[in-house]
Amino acid sequence: MEITAAKVKSMQASRSITSRLATWIKYAVLIVHSLFTLVPLIWILSNSFRDTDQILTSIRFIPERFDFSNYMSVITASNIPKAFYNSVSITLVSLLLLLAVVLPASFAISRFRFKASGYIYLFFSAAIFVPGITILPMVYTLFNDLHLLGYKYSIVLMYVVGELPIAMFLMVMFMRAIPHELDESAIIDGATTWTLFSRIAVPLSQNGIVTVLILTFVAIWNDYLLALIMLTNKAYRTLSVTLAFTKDENGINYGMMSAAIIFAIVPMIVFYLVIKDRLISGMTLGAVKG
Repeated sequence: MEITAAKVKSMQASRSITSRLATWIKYAVLIVHSLFTLVPLIWILSNSFRDTDQILTSIRFIPERFDFSNYMSVITASNIPKAFYNSVSITLVSLLLLLAVVLPASFAISRFRFKASGYIYLFFSAAIFVPGITILPMVYTLFNDLHLLGYKYSIVLMYVVGELPIAMFLMVMFMRAIPHELDESAIIDGATTWTLFSRIAVPLSQNGIVTVLILTFVAIWNDYLLALIMLTNKAYRTLSVTLAFTKDENGINYGMMSAAIIFAIVPMIVFYLVIKDRLISGMTLGAVKG
């Protein structure tokens, strides 16, 4: 049965309409998602320049005037700077310890063949699906028995263990994408295991390392529940916990709280803008070669 030119044109027109409709739907979803993300941020930014009375009486996305008194109060009359330091120090120590554990382990699993390697990788991959809150009571009891509750950096152990499964999953995937011929050539030239790790595996996995860093940074920086429960000493409260207690003698100061939220959001935005290209390329490389 022959297909006439009219039918061919009709089919092409139908496909073109379907393609355009799919594109419109895709952009419509992205626009709606962007609005749901940006509108609250713009509203909080506007409120950071307003006082509580103005915030409670009207909703504005552009403040009446740009008053920086809320930001000055955050810096001089609150615990936000101390909490900011606690969050930065705990996050940095957690990231460094996580990399110190993940990189050698991922290198061993991905570049060497031994009987248990597959089971170890499967164990960590399966651990991704275990909700952290389900083991929180047992961990709390363990830390209490070991007298670790209240110490500033004891929570680092929880963060490292919690982020270890996804970090291992990603880094093994990236390191497996490195051609084994590079290892073989280096071994012929007399390279040691440390040389293979430090000169080949780690440099060629930089995109994966950046991906792990940004995902872990966001998770630890935004954590509230673990920090609230494990850091019983008020002096060691992180930024996310301190924000929940941001108030003055007259009650909740919504203007100062908004300024404190902006204070907490800015580091994540800056961190993402600095390494966004490496993050996107890293995730794409992992998806294609993993």
